[in-house]
Amino acid sequence: MAALGEMQPPPPPPIQIRQAVDEVINLIVQIRHKLTTMINWYIYPEIVPSEIKAYEPRLIILQERLRALGTISYEELANLVDGSDGLASQYLLQIVEQLLTSVIAIEKIFANHYDPELHMKRPMNTIWYTLDYRGQQLRLVAGQPMINPRRLFPEDYRGVNVLGNFCRGAVQILNNRDRGKISFIEKKDLKEENSRKLRDFGGAFLYWECADCAYKVRYHVSNSMTSNIHTTDEFREQESAAIQYRSSFLARSHLYLPLASTTLGSLGKRESLTISSSTTKYGCLFCASKGKELKRGSTAFARPEDLAEHIGTYHRKPLPPSILLHKYLVAIAGKMVNDRLRWDLNFL
Repeated sequence: MAALGEMQPPPPPPIQIRQAVDEVINLIVQIRHKLTTMINWYIYPEIVPSEIKAYEPRLIILQERLRALGTISYEELANLVDGSDGLASQYLLQIVEQLLTSVIAIEKIFANHYDPELHMKRPMNTIWYTLDYRGQQLRLVAGQPMINPRRLFPEDYRGVNVLGNFCRGAVQILNNRDRGKISFIEKKDLKEENSRKLRDFGGAFLYWECADCAYKVRYHVSNSMTSNIHTTDEFREQESAAIQYRSSFLARSHLYLPLASTTLGSLGKRESLTISSSTTKYGCLFCASKGKELKRGSTAFARPEDLAEHIGTYHRKPLPPSILLHKYLVAIAGKMVNDRLRWDLNFL
């Protein structure tokens, strides 16, 4: 316990996610440099033991994960994802904790096998304390959304819906606040492939209709366990892009399509504007998360097939950062980090 009146260091302030990413990348570079220096000093030209050699690829993997996190625009991500800074800080904390463990383990290996006095020299002492400090700052960021009852949701940041931008309804469904309406599709409105599917598998086709704009998407249900857009086991395939996706992914990606309002006497009537096949309906969530402007033909598209083609071409290799994969319910070869979750997009 500190003596009475002894000054305590002030608690660390929160840190901006972008700054944290850049600084932890710099610390990994320093750790790798220290590791190489210690190998050259204590071991070279002998063969490096496997337990030491294994740390370099681990550090490279962590470095690549950080660089991927560095491609995200956290200002724009806040417009899409609830508590984006808090969520990102959790991913960063995992990396920081792995680095802290690596620093201790590397020093222990060299001390046990080459230099018993290394415990007192602590060649990575400054790096360890800096990492620990950044970890404390990130924990503050991670806890901020939970202690702020007045925090705004992403759809609140967006304000009024704007043509050519993600709809508030899409952002709500992205953050598990789906307010969409469900309606039955009449037989006369079914496409030939829809009718064929009903003959083969039964069930029904439904519309998910956005509560904030004119967008709607159809999906098939076959039993009571898969009776809504979030549970249906139906998916669409895009063989040319080696991906699979569900109608719920399209709903999460839809752009604002305006409604027309007309007044008949004292009754208000809400009507959809005519939506043609050439209307831009979908934006790429991965591009938007990196701060790219939604532009028709490059990051915004009229058809689901065009969106899928873009994602398969530009976001399959390299894969988006893990925070986006998890938040946007993306699977790799059908595998999710959390097996209890259903994927919306699957990279084959």
